[in-house]
Amino acid sequence: MELRHFRYFAAVAQYLNYSEASRRLHVAQPAISQTILDLEEEIGVKLFLRSNRTVRLTAAGTAFRFEVDSILKRVDEAKRAAQRAARGEIGILRIGFIAPATAPILPLLVERYRRQYPEVELRLAHMNPDAQFAAFDAGELDLAFSRLLPVERRPYFEEEIIYNDYLHAVLPRNHRLANERKIKLEKLASEPFVLFHRKGAPGLFDEAIAMCHRAGFSPNVRHEPDLLTTVFVLVESGLGVSLVPGCARGFEHQKIVRRPLTIQSSPLCLCAIWPRGLQSPTLEAFLEILHQQKTAIQKTVPRMNL
Repeated sequence: MELRHFRYFAAVAQYLNYSEASRRLHVAQPAISQTILDLEEEIGVKLFLRSNRTVRLTAAGTAFRFEVDSILKRVDEAKRAAQRAARGEIGILRIGFIAPATAPILPLLVERYRRQYPEVELRLAHMNPDAQFAAFDAGELDLAFSRLLPVERRPYFEEEIIYNDYLHAVLPRNHRLANERKIKLEKLASEPFVLFHRKGAPGLFDEAIAMCHRAGFSPNVRHEPDLLTTVFVLVESGLGVSLVPGCARGFEHQKIVRRPLTIQSSPLCLCAIWPRGLQSPTLEAFLEILHQQKTAIQKTVPRMNL
């Protein structure tokens, strides 16, 4: 029994006329007649009562029609679902992100994506780069907003830089340098430092240390919290100064100041990364929106970091 058997039967049952079914299906009438006969032989019952002038459904034909209509409806729904999935209109998209670095851009991207693809299930999770790669390895992630790929990962992932960020100094509001427009890093040589822990962001930590070395001193790192919000709390509490990415924000009410440095750090790149060769229409649709917004992001984020 083939799908065409169902379609031919449904047309004859609808119009109760072989000629009309032939016209609607664009199939020769003898082919339709033979298909109905084959179907009746396979099922073992008569589906139609035929005379020279009329065609009527039998009781078996009426019951069969109910099931056939349901099958054809499900087939059409399956076809539409497959087509929509191929266009990225339905499905699942799993995104891992570094919260502070994506805060200036992710809400806008998600809002635009949801507006265009409201039936895609979005799964968003804040995770550091190590957790992102563990999720990729487990097949639990489609896209990540992260830092530059480690060398050993580059053959297996696509990578696209979204914007570059730079380190800023964060000081208590009553700090002796709080009124300066830009901070000379060497003036902080005698200060205790509060740095986001290296395990969570080794590139960020290492760049902060390297900048201090280039300024002629080794920083006295007293605290290494595992949350950037904690970094700001400890700085506000007077337990040290910090170097953080320009995109990072504390709480609005916090009594801290953030200042650019007189010498720019190496760029801290926010990248979109995804497995090389991954076939995912939902991912492709999101990347298309990201590419549409990329120029605006690169113009806006530096201004937000001032």
